[in-house]
Amino acid sequence: MILGYFGRRSIYEVLRRLALNVAMFERGDVTIVDAGYRERGDVVLECSDFSCIAVKLFSSLPGIVGGGRLGLDPGAVRNGVVYALGGEPVLHAVLGAGAVREILARAGCVDVHVGASQYASIAEALLLSRCATLHVVDEPAAARMRGFLRARYPELKEDEIDALSFTYHDGIVIERRAAVPGGSARRPPRPRAAETLIRMLGVPEYVYR
Repeated sequence: MILGYFGRRSIYEVLRRLALNVAMFERGDVTIVDAGYRERGDVVLECSDFSCIAVKLFSSLPGIVGGGRLGLDPGAVRNGVVYALGGEPVLHAVLGAGAVREILARAGCVDVHVGASQYASIAEALLLSRCATLHVVDEPAAARMRGFLRARYPELKEDEIDALSFTYHDGIVIERRAAVPGGSARRPPRPRAAETLIRMLGVPEYVYR
């Protein structure tokens, strides 16, 4: 996917750090426009700093192109975030927790794939995500792809490589429970491994599938 851009050079340099394919003063599959320019675009940027632009793009593109996968590699301070479409990364960034929360709260219905680590607040992510569905991925299983992905996408940082690797795995799918009229919430049977994982993640209102 190619992102087109019309606007200031300084913002273009920020976009180059976020997107793998961005063309200045050209229209793309998705066109981004600096708010100061009189051009029509799919995304209008009213800010110029890295974190703000990242939140805007990560939360806007899934709704514009229709779906895709959002990979999250949670850390103590830094969080790798990748938006992939058709198995290819489109956006990549390392962001703080506040920016990640804002992306989850504002993004449309996109598959969220997160590594099952001690830093992953899955309960919070479920509450923030508008789709209320997460794919919890086993990190050691996803790690087998790191070498291949590093070679193919050398511009990605290590946290971003990890986030991208999660998007290739379905993992365990969890979501908030839906109430059943006249009865308790539906809870399909789960393998014992899934029960253990859910208890570890601390998600009280969920179903496994």
